Amino acid sequence: MLLSYYFAGLNERIGKIKERMAMAQEEEKTKLYHTVLQLRQISDKVVEEWLNFEEQLVEVQRMFENMEDEESCGTSELQSADGETEDVQEIYLPYPLAAQFRRGQGYFMLSMYREAVESFNQVIEEAPDVAVARLYLAFGFFMLGRLDMAYRQFRLLSETCEHAFIRAASYNALGCISAVENNAEQGLLWFEHALAAFPDLTDAAYNQALTLYQLGRYKEAAAVCALFLEKEKDDVEVLLLAGASHAKSKQMEEACRLLRRAEGIARQARHRKRIACTYEQLERFADAARCYRELLPDYRNDPSVWHGLGWSLWQNGQVEQALSCLKCALTLAPEQPDYACSYAWMLLYEGEHVRAGRIFERIARKYNQPLAWAGMVETLLKQQRIPEAQALVDGLLAAEAGHVRTLGHYLQGRVLLLQGKREEALPHFSASHAAGGIRESGLYAGLLHYTDGAYEEAYERWKEWMPAP
Repeated sequence: MLLSYYFAGLNERIGKIKERMAMAQEEEKTKLYHTVLQLRQISDKVVEEWLNFEEQLVEVQRMFENMEDEESCGTSELQSADGETEDVQEIYLPYPLAAQFRRGQGYFMLSMYREAVESFNQVIEEAPDVAVARLYLAFGFFMLGRLDMAYRQFRLLSETCEHAFIRAASYNALGCISAVENNAEQGLLWFEHALAAFPDLTDAAYNQALTLYQLGRYKEAAAVCALFLEKEKDDVEVLLLAGASHAKSKQMEEACRLLRRAEGIARQARHRKRIACTYEQLERFADAARCYRELLPDYRNDPSVWHGLGWSLWQNGQVEQALSCLKCALTLAPEQPDYACSYAWMLLYEGEHVRAGRIFERIARKYNQPLAWAGMVETLLKQQRIPEAQALVDGLLAAEAGHVRTLGHYLQGRVLLLQGKREEALPHFSASHAAGGIRESGLYAGLLHYTDGAYEEAYERWKEWMPAP
């Protein structure tokens, strides 16, 4: 529908504003706010026109109903996911309730969930057995973040509704609520119920695969995605999830094959950016750089694209081009600490220790950025200023946040190793590796085990770096 494309364009504009807000200067924030006000005027106009259209539509429909001398108005059909009518359920409602139902549908389609909930609440109060109205009500609560209310409505539908699709949609929503509440295992059970009730509910299959991925069960996630792709061959989201699952399982060739399939059909910028990021994770930096370059004609003012391109070029050994791209990113977003850190890391490894150190120190003190503190430590180590580096590491080890302490253990191992204290360094690398935050910790721990003749322990540390057989 043209209307869908229209709203997709508006949503994309809002998305770009959200991305720019965090890094925009005051003058740009003012311009962005004016754009928001313009979009608000568009939204108000759309709602006004829709309400007028709805009134006219109800009036004309009522005219036909009077001609047919019926006391109740038309029907609402529940359809299966593939668009074919399944178990058609006719819902006869008195005229005022039918109008309220349609009004609620309109509010829902316009993402006006609070108003939609109010409309469907009125329908349910007078006609509690109308399952489709209760389904809309439940999703309205869900979109508003009122998960307790949504859970009650979805649970009631799952236990009482005879329509397979509505029951499956309710199970799927219960799974999503469980996942949001960090109860992933329960979520998997709900997704299984959804697929048992309605095997073609693709949303439940995708959510099941995503939950398995988040639980670290990558092979199972890949298997679910494979079944999904047999039915939905052109789904970019599933291809990306399948590719990430294979990458985590060290099936790099299959991961790249799936990414290439995704590239062939990806049209939205967010998908193309995710493809580029996934190539980075696969250490296919030439492919990542190619994807970022393809984004540039339309996204030259997007600093994240320049940053991604610069980082990929640097990893691919194209230093001068990489630094130039990072400068573009910093020009567009001068207060973005991650971009400044990336630039400083490049300078550090190109031997410009003093410049890198100044940038790291400014970012660390202004934003308390852990990677900037790590950069300061690495800069001091390269200058053999070990006591100063140790003082910074002590601060990281005393931090409350677990991921910062993990970084501290890794850096403590590096400091001790530089001093030749191998036995003291190993527990720190092991602690950092066990926390799962820094893969390089496993490399160092494996090296120390190997030099001690503990080959099995070394293999355990190194196996995550090895390709799958």
